[in-house]
Amino acid sequence: MTRFHALPAVILVFIFLLSPALAADKKELRKQRQLAQKERQAEKKERTNQIRDSHQDFRAFTRDQENVYREMLADLTIEFQIQEIELKAEHEARVAAAEAEYQKKVTGLFMTSGIELNEQSIQKYQADAKTYAAELFALKKQSAAEVHKAWIANEKRKNQLLTDKDQSILAEADSLGLTKDHPPIIATAIGDGLTTTEERWNESEKKAVAKIKQKNLKTLSKYKNGEKIRSLELKYANEDFKLRWDEKAEIQALDSKQLFYNVLLMQANQGAFDQQKFLNELAEDNKKKNLIKIKYKKVADKNRILRNKEKKEILANY
Repeated sequence: MTRFHALPAVILVFIFLLSPALAADKKELRKQRQLAQKERQAEKKERTNQIRDSHQDFRAFTRDQENVYREMLADLTIEFQIQEIELKAEHEARVAAAEAEYQKKVTGLFMTSGIELNEQSIQKYQADAKTYAAELFALKKQSAAEVHKAWIANEKRKNQLLTDKDQSILAEADSLGLTKDHPPIIATAIGDGLTTTEERWNESEKKAVAKIKQKNLKTLSKYKNGEKIRSLELKYANEDFKLRWDEKAEIQALDSKQLFYNVLLMQANQGAFDQQKFLNELAEDNKKKNLIKIKYKKVADKNRILRNKEKKEILANY
């Protein structure tokens, strides 16, 4: 019996002797973990300071580049403005001469002596007037197209400068480390595994470096996608030019018809010309012009919304 009672006592003595050693081990592990945590915090602070300094240097470099290229872009703008003045003066003189000739042709239709104004002759004169108006409109459109072409060429030159600027900015961003991936500062197991605090730290670090990368990519997006956006803007400008002159073409057909009737009204011998019919057509044509404007405005408004969406999607593609 004595032997059986003595065994638990031996175990208790062993545990008593072992407890200080276990306590010492735990204390040492705690110290090691605290030291490791301080090292991680110091490393994270260093990373934060480095990223902050990089962004400050990047903003300063970007401002300098913007100023340098702004002057070059301004020079190209002035160059085009002078070219535009020359082109418009030349075209306006050409159009003015064509308009005067058009007026002569339309009024001249009724100057032939001995021709009676009847439904048949009026239809013929109206067809001739429509042809004259179409020729004048084609000249105006050609003149506008030449100015637009010169503007597009100038914009392409400006866009090349902007692309050069974007490339220099992206190269600087790369040298400053804004394009690199930052590895998370991970807590490694000390002792028998990670503590709850260390696990939370690791999760937080993974989110932190992902956020850093997202912020950097967002900052650089407009420079990475600048050329694509500018190409789209030129495409939009060409589409808008066509849309604007398609609208003008539809309206001018109605305007030329009204002008013909106005000239006809001034004739002493109007023959079979029905003034009431003219007034009715005039009202109908005005309604048609309003509907044409509404139609093209709807297209333009839809284009604006879809284009903004398209550009936002491009810029969101980091």
